[in-house]
Amino acid sequence: MGRKGAFKDRPLWRRLQTIHHEIKDGRHPNASTLAAKLEVSTKTVQRDLDYLRDELEAPIEFDRVENGYFYSRADYVLPFLPVDGNDLFSIGVAAQVLSLFGGTPLARDLKACYQRLAELMPPTVRLRPDIVMEKLALRAAAFRPVREEIWQAVSESLQKGIALSIRYRSAGAAAGEARTVLPYAFVLSGRDWMVLAQDRAVDQVKIFYLSRIEDAKLSGERFAIPKDFDADTFFRNTFGLFVGGAKPFRFRVRFSPEVSDEVRELQWHPRQKIESAPDGSAILELPAQSVREARRFVLAYGKDALVLEPGELVEDLREETSRLARAYASESGTARRTGHRREGTSRHP
Repeated sequence: MGRKGAFKDRPLWRRLQTIHHEIKDGRHPNASTLAAKLEVSTKTVQRDLDYLRDELEAPIEFDRVENGYFYSRADYVLPFLPVDGNDLFSIGVAAQVLSLFGGTPLARDLKACYQRLAELMPPTVRLRPDIVMEKLALRAAAFRPVREEIWQAVSESLQKGIALSIRYRSAGAAAGEARTVLPYAFVLSGRDWMVLAQDRAVDQVKIFYLSRIEDAKLSGERFAIPKDFDADTFFRNTFGLFVGGAKPFRFRVRFSPEVSDEVRELQWHPRQKIESAPDGSAILELPAQSVREARRFVLAYGKDALVLEPGELVEDLREETSRLARAYASESGTARRTGHRREGTSRHP
């Protein structure tokens, strides 16, 4: 029996579990009693026993007096899980990927889980973490660090359904503000961790960056997430993170032929629409609820992205790019004047 097939054979796993417990509990089962219990043939049972003994190193012996099997070592545990080497490799990759997200214990906990799983697997299937790392190249990127105690408090609140008292500093604010929130779900966008939570003060579901939570404690008040709440539905009307406070709208952007392939390759949102123009450009249509968020998205592509509609966003970007041009013109003039002074100083000490 091939190992790959064995590890993916759930009926085999269930049979091995039953056989193991029958032997472990000292019932001295034999092929006939096991076949009757499992509703399989004695030949199948014998193959399973051989697999336990030969592949999983089970210390199976036969007691002729009791007419049944027993373990010669009482401390034997079943070193087998219904995962194969590919599954284990995937877990290892996930652990390494999560290591990119600083300030959360996810990577550490998943690596520990990976190690425990690896130790339970047969030796020929085990993969050391360093082997996984050799086959995975990770590139660092900017992110907002999260303090571990904040992560733990939010995580516990989510698991136990207990309201959270936090001190949250909004963007641009000089100090944090006390709030009571009811966490509904973790949100990961890019490399930033957030929590989707109901803000008691305004009775509205909002997004809170974990990095901006200065303090977090369980309040003791229990709550239940509304049965009709669904995070995917919550974000349905926007490709970004901003939800609420504005009427949903759709915007269309024409991308130059130089970047159109990239635009077509990416899945921006389940409700996106992409058209191809005769000149090779791509026209992308997305839902949004924030002009500011849509503006940031378009500006990231510079001259290769041009908003077609709505008019409000077109005008917003026209004003923004004018301000940007003036800022660069002013900075360029300052740089030229500073450069002239520096050159004069260097030539005439």
